[in-house]
This record gives sequence, structure tokens and C-alpha cells, in this order.
Amino acid sequence: MSSLSADSVGSPLHPVLRSWKNDPGRTILYGPGEEITGGQALETVYRLARALAEHGVGPDRAVALFGPVSPRMFLVAHAIQLAGGSQVEVPLNLEGPAQVRLLRECEPSLTVADPDAVETATLRALEADRPLLTIAPAGAGEDLFALSRAQDASDFPSRARKGSPIRVSMTGGTTGRSKPVVRSFGAPTTVPGMLGRILAKGDRPPHVLIADRLTGMIKTVADQALASGGSVTTLPDYSAEPLLAALGGGRVTHTMVPTHVLRMLMDHPGSADTDLSGLDGFLTGGSALSPALLKHAVRRMGPIVHSCYGQTEAGNIAWLCPEDYADGDPAAMRACGRPSPGVEVQVRGPGGQVLAPGERGRVWVRTPLLMDGYLGRPEATARVLREGWLDTEDIGFLDEGGLLTLLGRDADAVRLGDITVHLAEIDAHLQEHEGVADSATFDTTDASGTVELHAAVVAREGAHVDEEELRALVRERLGAEHVPASIMFVAHVPHTFSHEPCLETLRAWHRDGAPSVSALA
Repeated sequence: MSSLSADSVGSPLHPVLRSWKNDPGRTILYGPGEEITGGQALETVYRLARALAEHGVGPDRAVALFGPVSPRMFLVAHAIQLAGGSQVEVPLNLEGPAQVRLLRECEPSLTVADPDAVETATLRALEADRPLLTIAPAGAGEDLFALSRAQDASDFPSRARKGSPIRVSMTGGTTGRSKPVVRSFGAPTTVPGMLGRILAKGDRPPHVLIADRLTGMIKTVADQALASGGSVTTLPDYSAEPLLAALGGGRVTHTMVPTHVLRMLMDHPGSADTDLSGLDGFLTGGSALSPALLKHAVRRMGPIVHSCYGQTEAGNIAWLCPEDYADGDPAAMRACGRPSPGVEVQVRGPGGQVLAPGERGRVWVRTPLLMDGYLGRPEATARVLREGWLDTEDIGFLDEGGLLTLLGRDADAVRLGDITVHLAEIDAHLQEHEGVADSATFDTTDASGTVELHAAVVAREGAHVDEEELRALVRERLGAEHVPASIMFVAHVPHTFSHEPCLETLRAWHRDGAPSVSALA
């Protein structure tokens, strides 16, 4: 299988284009009502790159992308890269003020938007701020694909310049406001060989299903599949019915979804009637994968689940693979995996000393995927980057066999007197209750400074779950100091745009009253 590398400035784009050129008649991109061959994709990217270059896109010029993943948006992303520009991913579910702040910080030279996903009023507001191109006819901006049809479809040499930005991505904001992370041309986008090995599992070329946002990781998974002679299907969001239909249709071999989407699919009534036996790999990440959910997924699909631990600042750090949890070892099933090839992980104490296996501390990583830094934030960059190592600001430990287990963000750890409580540990045990589908533990602080633990629980359909029973389970497993003062039952756990439990929303529900289960369903 071909593997993406950083040997040339244009990588990882060149291996993808080369695969299209070598097999122009093969269908490589599928979207709702749309199929594109390698030859069509190649000509379209060349035309788009020329049209974007005429609009000033090139080295040190950024383009903001507004819209979900689609074959057209995927080709635009490649064309920006070929022209030497950088892509600024703007999550549609990011709150409006945060979107505005992101655009002001990144100062893109223009915006490319999907008019089918962005309201006309928003398009006009974007157009008032900077030039706007759309990927289909719209009531604002210029149609980029119409402009591209007037361009030459011959080879377009890459204008990428080593050291020039290639991508600006947003952190999840778990330690405060989201921060824009910069990466440059010439750096790898994935650990060599890791995704290749995962996607090679099976007896046919990989066909990857991607959905929602074209994040750096999602694009890398798609690029790896395409570079190895595979193909990609896109969906605009993580709605359960279209996802299950695509996964059970016989074409898809692999997919990557956030952990909470895996849970949604496993619990969906339609899942039981969906044939998932054609899948060779199910990749998940974004938040902790509980042992209970991992067991549920493996019972449903077989040992094909791969869980990724990563950060926007560091790329993929560790993978938990089927061979790690094959024997059902509870410690392994609570782990987030082994460091990827080429990635070094250390657990350090408060004084910076490297801790022994089993000791809990801050997780530091050294990786070829390391970011250049936070855009416009030299102090924040200096705080987490030291001598080639990144302070992930996560707490965890390594075992004797090299498995890394995470306990959560240091900023989310709750100090109760002399005791430090990690919220993920509580949730891991709550979710082992047969009546619990999902949970998220959080803390609150009242006006007097008193800190309390609380939990939001999603009960399985038809299950009777008693609050005191859950509290007793936590007390038995972890001790009295870990027991939530209250448990509220909700229809779903709210998540941030980066697919992590939204603690602020949970605190607001606790303060103001959670929406009723019927209202949220």
C-alpha cells in the first residue's frame, strides 16, 4: 500500500493525484447523487487551482472553508493545497462570535462556502467582509466551479513552498477558548505506515466513509485511501439513518467517526437490521472510548474497532488496536492505545521528571506531526512546546507494556481537599451499568467556593435506572469521594464542535434545569 510522506513539498497531495492519473476511469469519490472518476477529479483540481490562483491564492494566503465535507469541497481543499495556499477550517456548529474571531485571527484572503449548507444571509455577511466563492450557484459570491470551467485542465505544477502554512485548525477549547493551530508545507500529516496498516486490512482496496467536517484527520484518512487505489464516500453529517445505510451497503470497508457517533450507531434501532459484516475497520476518536462501549461495538461488529488518541497540536498520538484488547484485559480496554510509530510519549511529574510505569502525571509527546504553533499566540505556544516536546495537558500513565491510559484533562481534574478526581474514571464505571447508554460527569462551584460532582446520564431505552443505584456503583468501585452529589437523566450528552462532552452546557443544565428527556428526544 502506498504511504503518504513528507519527502516533497507537495505531499501528501502528489500521491493522491498520481493515483488518479494512473487510473482515470476508476470512480474515486461518491456523494449524495454524485460520482467522480479519477480523471474527472484530476482535471477539476487543476482547473480549480488555476481559478483560485487568479484570485490570489498561493503561499502565505489562506482560504476559509465554510461547509460540510462533500466531493466538491474535498476537491477544493486539494486545489488550495496545489496552489500553495492554506486551508482554514471553519466549523459550521462553532458559535457565530467564535467564527468571526477565527476569521479575524486567520485573515483569509477569501472564503469558499457551500450554499446548500450556509444560509444566504450568512453568505452575504461573509461577502461583505472578503471575496466569496461558492461551490454551486448562490445568491451571493461567485460560483467557483463555473469559473473553473473556463480554465485549462492541463497539469498544474504545485506552487507549495516549504515552511508556508498548509492548514489552520481549531483546538477543542477544553482548556479555555479554542486556539488556531498552524501547520506548514513539508511536515507529514500522519505517522508513516500507521493508517496504511489499518486501511490495508481486508482483501479489497479500501473504501472509506467520511462525514460532517473535513478536519485534518478526516482528510488524511481519505487521502491515504485514495493514494492506495481506494475510494471515498462523503455524507454531510452524522445522521444515523444515512450512515447506517452507507455502512451496510456493501461498498464501505472503513470509516472514522467520533466516539459519541459510534455510541449513537450502536444504540440506534436500525443498527440491529444493518449488515455490517463487510466492514474491515471502524476508526473512532475525539473523546474517551469507554470499555463498555468498546465491548458493545466489538460484539456488534467483531474486533475491527481502532480507537485513536490525538490532539490538534500533535496529530494522532496513540492507537488502541484489536490485538491490544483481544484477550479482554480490563486494563487494556480502558487504555487509549500504544504510541504510534515515530511518536514518543513520556509521563512527567510536577518537576518535569519522567515517571515510572503506573505513575500518574502529565502526558508529553514528541512527534513528527507537531504543530508549528498557535497562530498569533507566542506565549501560549512557548508554554506547551519545549525542546521539541508538547505538553498535552492531559493526565495519564503508561503501563509496563507501553499502553497509555488517559484520565482526562488536567484542567478538568477536580480537587476535593487532598483528593484529585478525574471525571473520565467515573464515567467509565457508570457506563458499565447495563441500563446506562452514555454519561458525562462534571463539577460545579457555588458562590461560597464549594465544589461538587454531578453526572448526566442517558438511560437505555426501556431500562429503569435508579440514581441511588448508580451512586452506590461509583462508591463501591472508586470510593465515596468520587460519588456524584446528583445525577440528572437526559436524552443525550451535549458535545462541542470538536465532539467532546460540553461541560459548560452540562453546568448550565444543572443550574437552570435540564431539558426534559421528551423535549430532547
